[in-house]
Amino acid sequence: MRKFIVLVSVLLLTTSFTVACGGGDSSSSMGESDSSSSDEGDTSSSSDESGSSSSTDEGSSSSSTDESEEDSTSSQQASEDSRDALIEIIFSEFIDNYDFSICLVDAIQASTGWTYEDLLDDVINNDGNGTDEIEAEVLSCLPYLDDEEIAELTGETDEAEVPNIQISPNQDALGAILAVEEIDFSDSAIIGWVVTYRSISIAGDPIEVTGTIIAPNSVATEPRPVLSIGHSTLGMADMCAPSLNFMGEDVVLTGRDALFEPLLRQGFVVVTSDFEGLGGPGLHPYIIGASEAQGIFDIVRAAQTAPTLGADGPLLVWGHSQGGHAAMHVSQLWQTIAPELDLVGVAASAPPSQFPLLADYLKGGEYQGYLVMVMAALAEVYNELSLETIIAPEYMPLLDELELGCSGHVRETFNGIPFEDLTSVDDVFADPDWFARLLENDVNLLPNETPVLLLHASEDEQIPVVSSSLLLDQICALEGHEHIERRVYEGEFTHSDAPDEHWYDMMDWMYDRIYDRPVDEENECLTTFTGSF
Repeated sequence: MRKFIVLVSVLLLTTSFTVACGGGDSSSSMGESDSSSSDEGDTSSSSDESGSSSSTDEGSSSSSTDESEEDSTSSQQASEDSRDALIEIIFSEFIDNYDFSICLVDAIQASTGWTYEDLLDDVINNDGNGTDEIEAEVLSCLPYLDDEEIAELTGETDEAEVPNIQISPNQDALGAILAVEEIDFSDSAIIGWVVTYRSISIAGDPIEVTGTIIAPNSVATEPRPVLSIGHSTLGMADMCAPSLNFMGEDVVLTGRDALFEPLLRQGFVVVTSDFEGLGGPGLHPYIIGASEAQGIFDIVRAAQTAPTLGADGPLLVWGHSQGGHAAMHVSQLWQTIAPELDLVGVAASAPPSQFPLLADYLKGGEYQGYLVMVMAALAEVYNELSLETIIAPEYMPLLDELELGCSGHVRETFNGIPFEDLTSVDDVFADPDWFARLLENDVNLLPNETPVLLLHASEDEQIPVVSSSLLLDQICALEGHEHIERRVYEGEFTHSDAPDEHWYDMMDWMYDRIYDRPVDEENECLTTFTGSF
């Protein structure tokens, strides 16, 4: 991917030089900004057969018509003309794909803040000021190209397809592949597998965990960046494992999975753990931080067992909702769980935190069922806790429903029951033992060991936005924390819609981490608000 970026940058600057030297017909229509070049553009000037020019003959009527119709001196028209000229450069010099050309020109303009006229002048004069930092812009526009066009642009036309992942000879190593099934993608440019891999339970016992590994369908010639995703709340039953979405024939990336399809075309390896207990033995330890972090790290280790994937590059982690909670624990437990991995950044979207306040917020509401999942998970993991001591006897049989359906089923089962009737105690989390274990799994106790970006929707109806504000303050008060900033997105969209709104903003931040660009020191421990995405 780095080789590709360099190539595009060189091509762009080469284009600048070509245009500056008068190459191509477009230069004559681009370089003039004064009114004389656009005045009377349709006035006839006939040439005789020898090629000599004759004076305009009785063309005053045509000239006056042109003058009455022409408003090219306006700044808007000038900007449109400059934009069109830039598009023509990209189209003629790079590859014959207008959608790619339009995307790249607009992306460069948006990132530099220059006007199209300034950008055009930069290209023509070969200044190199507006076109030397275009890595993210080029990458964001690659989805407009098909496989052949990308190969043409990069010159990598003879890439070998990736062989299947193999069962690991050492079955005891963390990340060892225990079972594998290739995903039948409809897109031949990507390849993937549902894998069962070795991990370790929250109790410290060896366990089997399932997950997915997806990569470009070409043998890596250098380390590739890896995005490890923490999934949102899906439920506690095996049928809720996200890897099940990839079973069947002609699989197409849809919904939220479609967000990372462009990353695969840009050379990323994308992995997702089902987490402990989803797709494997035992009850899923929902919102148990160390278990979630272990899953996110070990699926990366699993990908690294296949050397042809190149999953040894910089590691990025992103998660939303429960996945945001997992991502925060990843940022805090990195050096404890997986210090050998090159973790360069973590993005946590709407991470559940401030658990006592969050519990009060969810009681009696549409998402009350999630509290039942939390109580069941705590009781499963910690021997001193028992559901029989806090759940009213008449509702104990309903707990079986946790393993019979996913999050929607859980909400339907428990949301209609008044919380004070569901429990046999006045306040579950006022009990010292329950309270201690709940707080132990909050995300506000340890400093982050790698840069973190917090993302939250201002109108989030499941995780109130104030929780991430408190979290930011708490982390920043801890000694030894790395850079952390918070971005709040204002708009009328739901908790579930938020990833679609902040995705590209977040990826820009992640590209900066991959290329080791400086963090935004001005926003260290601060919150920025935006209403545009």
